Amino acid sequence: MHDVAIIGGGPAGLALARSLTDRDVDVVVVAPDSPWHATYGAWRDDVADCELGAVLDALVRGAWSKVRVVGTKERLLPRAYVVFDNGRLRDALARGVGARAALVDSVAHSVDASSMRLASGEVVQARLVVDASGGGAFLARRGAAAGAQTAYGLVIPATHPAVAIAHVRDDIFTLMDWSTPPTFLYAARFNDGRVLIEETSLYAEPPHAVDELRARLAARLGGDATSDAASVERVNIPMGAPLPSRTTRMVGFGAAAGYIHPVTGYSVAASLRAAPRVADAIRAGLSRGQRGADLAHQAWRAVWPESLVRTRAWHDMGLAVLRSLPAESVPRFFDAFFGLPQGLCAAYLRIDSAPTDVRAAMLGVFRRVDSTTRLRLMSSPGALLRALAAR
Repeated sequence: MHDVAIIGGGPAGLALARSLTDRDVDVVVVAPDSPWHATYGAWRDDVADCELGAVLDALVRGAWSKVRVVGTKERLLPRAYVVFDNGRLRDALARGVGARAALVDSVAHSVDASSMRLASGEVVQARLVVDASGGGAFLARRGAAAGAQTAYGLVIPATHPAVAIAHVRDDIFTLMDWSTPPTFLYAARFNDGRVLIEETSLYAEPPHAVDELRARLAARLGGDATSDAASVERVNIPMGAPLPSRTTRMVGFGAAAGYIHPVTGYSVAASLRAAPRVADAIRAGLSRGQRGADLAHQAWRAVWPESLVRTRAWHDMGLAVLRSLPAESVPRFFDAFFGLPQGLCAAYLRIDSAPTDVRAAMLGVFRRVDSTTRLRLMSSPGALLRALAAR
């Protein structure tokens, strides 16, 4: 009988397991032993104080002191950015954590505990089961994802002609280049000398097809460089689903619990930041003898505190507003957003900011956009002006 069993061995599942293990909670992670293929980037100040199992600088594939964003004009942000080395981050988070390389077929709950039946027929028992599997297959949901964020990326040598065409520099990370909307360029040179060049779409319904993004990247670079790539990254992040039910015995965490930022698609930093908070709540519940539904409720309140549910509502409205803009207005929108004071930008880009900070950032954008865009925001489905004026 374990204290906690976590379904999923990605960054979210292992981050929570790491924090639980550090608090002497008996935890087991159940997941297939498969590598991480995605590119996990984060603002350095978002993850510098997280419980990573090692020093941050030992876990990165690349680090940059400045970030480049291009709307209708280029802006260099003096805010550091990192991309994790997946293997090193995984090893650090997993060190000392109990794990079972297996698939979970089903989960059943009794009054005080839960039982996971594995594909092998074995049964794993725990006082609390957490679904951190990304898709959240075991969680109760009120609706399916309506759209997705998609991307097509190439990892190429630094000597490739496309690197100069994409304006990739050693010391600067290109977060967004909106010179060819409705999609943008995401690009960086890593410590090993290789370069990632990726054509990316924000949330779209229906999603932009990966083949379309490949064609758009080829047009941007003056030719398709796929055959020259050391690896190809195809990204499809389902988004747009409502938060899962937060009253169930199965507790969600990470992307499975709705930690994907509705506008940016980022979730790893959110999971790393939330892991200590959720681990503290679970340990406190266990120490008080909580079991069954009481323990699950304690965990859910830490996964989604009421204030952060309100923050999520503001982010959802922000996405509705952004989606109401025609493609040609999006670069001007991001000109205004990244023209905000750095603290407001940072607050909006986190899912764990106070709702008042997210609201202040949205109001700041509204004040900075041109009059045509402002009128669109006032009449958008999200009705930005009316919402900002509401108490």
